[in-house]
Amino acid sequence: MEEEDVTDSSPVKEYPEGGWGWVVCAASFLTSFIVFGVHNSFGIIYSTLVNELNLGKAESAWVGSVAGSLNFLCGPIAGYLCNRYGHHAITFAGAFFAVLGLLLTSFVKETSKMYLTYGLLWGIGSGFLFLPSQAVLGHYFHRRFSVAFSIASSGSGVGGLLAAPFINYLLSTTGWENSIRILASCVAILFLCGFIFQPRKTPQEQRDRDCGEEADKTSICSSKLWRCKPYLVFMFAMALFQFCYTVPYIHLFEFSKQVGVPPGKGSWLLGILSISTTISKVIFGQISQLKWVRSSRIHLLQLSIFAMGLATVLCPMATDYNGVLSYVLVYGTFDGCFVGQTCVIVSDIVGHSNLTQGIGMLYGVIAIPLSFGPPIAGWLYKAFGVYDFAFYVAGGIAILTSLILFIVPCIQKKQKASECQSNRLIREQVQESVTQDVVTQQLPQNILTFERSESVYSRKLKSGAIRTTYMVPAGAKEISYDEFQAVRETIV
Repeated sequence: MEEEDVTDSSPVKEYPEGGWGWVVCAASFLTSFIVFGVHNSFGIIYSTLVNELNLGKAESAWVGSVAGSLNFLCGPIAGYLCNRYGHHAITFAGAFFAVLGLLLTSFVKETSKMYLTYGLLWGIGSGFLFLPSQAVLGHYFHRRFSVAFSIASSGSGVGGLLAAPFINYLLSTTGWENSIRILASCVAILFLCGFIFQPRKTPQEQRDRDCGEEADKTSICSSKLWRCKPYLVFMFAMALFQFCYTVPYIHLFEFSKQVGVPPGKGSWLLGILSISTTISKVIFGQISQLKWVRSSRIHLLQLSIFAMGLATVLCPMATDYNGVLSYVLVYGTFDGCFVGQTCVIVSDIVGHSNLTQGIGMLYGVIAIPLSFGPPIAGWLYKAFGVYDFAFYVAGGIAILTSLILFIVPCIQKKQKASECQSNRLIREQVQESVTQDVVTQQLPQNILTFERSESVYSRKLKSGAIRTTYMVPAGAKEISYDEFQAVRETIV
């Protein structure tokens, strides 16, 4: 089966590249700030569940794990709904479920009920908030998409840094119930983002609708994306990387105690990690816009993942606070590139018109390995008594991921060469057919019908036994004989 070309060639002029787009970018930043501020601060909520509500440790931990997994796992469904009903509508729905989940959580004190209120409702609501806020940027930015996305995604780092002390303050001053209700009111602010994420169709999407390709975009799993080999390889690599990605975030504090770092200093390491990640997102967003980098952004991502893996492998060599701090700075710096450029690479591979589903499907696939990575590292610690082997395995997986990504540009180059060859053969056939002058003045009006084969737009001439294919630009579904004559002249 021939592979579909899912990329688009929409010109930059189809996108505002600013104006209201920067308001959308700010709203996306706010969404990431609040959503991941709550998710990343679950450790503080977990402590309250265990120490004050006397709930089981394992059961309480699963409450946060379910919510965090659903935030990404519902990505394909959120992408489908965004394409069908619009990013603004799904943002409204996400805010409703998220606020409802947190409000109901404030009234329950049993983990079995929290699985439903916090785990399910808040998890799905946050996922329906997060994906539209990321994907909508592709409707307003093309040339500056990397910069806009890096700014918007930095909200998660800032939120993770500031939300933890804020939630800790709320719990110590207002109690469990009121703290969760205040968080629900903060999430309710995101209803405003639904008004900001105004639906906007680019000319490319309108052409797809006219050509009957919109139906494939409004299915949960786009058949085009599943036939796009570069995207499948990239998605596999990202899923593999998620097995090790969160290991430093979860186990860094305990590892620092293993090498003799005082708990007071060790608690600052995660904050420094968040700060370095946030700053580097913006920096690498600017770097990826440079002309000599733009065409090979995936190699920048490879370099970042390789550096993260190498640093993780070398981390067990650290013997004091300065050694662990050096690892945190290196990992955080390149992590900013990874987080800020992943969705940009998806856009480069599948095209802007397929961005929403591309991101949604990617998030859905990485959700499962993202949840299993830290427990596997914990099992390795339990088996060997030290964190060294957990970091060796995590670093090795990251390095392997960076090598797998070499396959993506190789497939793209092969596809491009094949497409050029196909286009050349079609053009030769067209020129030969036109030279034979098989078309006569007796042909009726409206003789041409439209169809798309791979990435080449063509129209078929129907006149009795004569069926000749002409490569012409995409446009109306049928044209008159006079228009056809003009097209034929341009081909010759």
